[in-house]
Parts: sequence; C-alpha cells; structure tokens
Amino acid sequence: MTSILLFISIVLHAVSFYFIIVLYTKYSTIKQLTESQKSLYEETEHTLTSYLLEVKDENQKLIDEFKKELHTTRSKTVSKVSPLIQGIEKVKSEETIAYDELPSHLIGMPEVKDIVEIKNESSSSSTQKNKLPYDIEAINLFKDGYTVGQIAKKLNKGRTEIDLLLKFRHK
Repeated sequence: MTSILLFISIVLHAVSFYFIIVLYTKYSTIKQLTESQKSLYEETEHTLTSYLLEVKDENQKLIDEFKKELHTTRSKTVSKVSPLIQGIEKVKSEETIAYDELPSHLIGMPEVKDIVEIKNESSSSSTQKNKLPYDIEAINLFKDGYTVGQIAKKLNKGRTEIDLLLKFRHK
C-alpha cells in the first residue's frame, strides 16, 4: 500500500512541476509583451512630442511671416493711399472751381439731392402671399409625386436637405 501512495505522490509532484513550468512560461511571455508594449508606447510618445514641436516651430515661422507680410502690406497701402488722397483733394478743388463757373441763373439755387423711391410693395407682397415656405412646398411637391432630386432642383436646395425635411415632416 505504501508503494501505491508513493507512486501517486510522485505522479502528483510531476504533474505539479509540469503546471508550474507551463505557468512560468506564460508569465514570461506576458512579461515580454508588457515590456515591448511599454517600449512601443514610449517610442510613440517621443515621436508625437517631436512632431508637436515641429508643428509649433512651423506655426511660429508662419506667424512671423504673416507679421512681416502685414507690415510690408501696411507700408505699401500707405504709399498707395497717399496718391489717392491727393487725387481726391484735386477733384474737390476742381469741383469748387466748377461750381464757381456755373451760369449766373443757377448760382443762387439751392443744392438739390436726387431721391428716387421705387414703390413696388403691392407686387412683392402679392408674390409673398402666394409663395409658400419651401418646406411646405417641398411636402406638397412630394405628395404630387416629384422625386427628392426634382424637388431639390425646383426649390434650389440641397438633395440631403430636402430628404431630411421630408423624413422629419412628412406624415
């Protein structure tokens, strides 16, 4: 009987050692994966950091270039504006001369400003009364059998806009 117990003990020890070895190999592979992922994470972090620094440098260069261009543009604008101002002053002086050269019967007359008012309210209000909002018109056209594309073309709206309108408002 002791020999059977001794044999069972040896078999259990062998099985235990086998499982210990299997668990150790799995643990070591997981540890290696963790270390490789950690190194990959650090490498990615360094890459992104260097990329962000490059973008920051490029942005700073772009800002400096815009400032330089803005400065040169302002100086060019000032040089362009000064002849315009001189031209305007010249025209004003010519206008005063022309006013002085008016015929004698027009000199005493007050200055009249042209005011033109176009009253077309009656025609615009009638078209506004007859014209429905485009969403109601779109629903009516859809009920009449028009496709979404035809409605969009007729109302000068986007196809997606008409499609969504019909989905949400059509009952």
